Amino acid sequence: MCHVVLQDPAFFRFLCRIDEELACATRLGRCPGCGGPLHVADYPRKPRGCPAAVREEYSWRLSFTCGRCNARATPPSVRFAGRRVYLAVVLMLVSPAGSSLSQGLCELFSIPARTLKRWRRWWREDFPSTPFWQSVRERFMPPVETEQLPQGLLERFEAGARANRLVQALRFMAPLSTTPRPGNPKVAAYPQRMPIA
Repeated sequence: MCHVVLQDPAFFRFLCRIDEELACATRLGRCPGCGGPLHVADYPRKPRGCPAAVREEYSWRLSFTCGRCNARATPPSVRFAGRRVYLAVVLMLVSPAGSSLSQGLCELFSIPARTLKRWRRWWREDFPSTPFWQSVRERFMPPVETEQLPQGLLERFEAGARANRLVQALRFMAPLSTTPRPGNPKVAAYPQRMPIA
């Protein structure tokens, strides 16, 4: 099932539309630093883990810069996991330990064993201590066990089809795709950026 989702251009285009909505919401605001207007300043990406049919659409991260102070304002994303080269959906599906699905996806996307090990360590050790997780973990009862991340988190979203659960989980995790600017109270609750893969 996940192999099908990860090879379906329609699924990836749907994630693009969500990112466009998040970008529109960001642009409707003003610069969090000085209140100036925001202008389009998308930047290139070379993502891994998307079908060839949508690679061009995934080659840009939506972003803005302030017309007054030139500060960057990058909206949250369901497509990208911070500065990682692999897409957020791949990080979510490949990381569960001991999964035959995980093994198959690692082979499909040529993910090195050390990269997978680093992702799993991030989920078990770094993610639980982020301000983001500390502020939202109480929403889940019973609690999501650290050893079960990210699979345990994904299973908490009830949307029927696995693709719908994936979308809900990616929306939930979107704040992790940005880095807060020092001294900006509007995004002070956002966590640190994920380590680069």
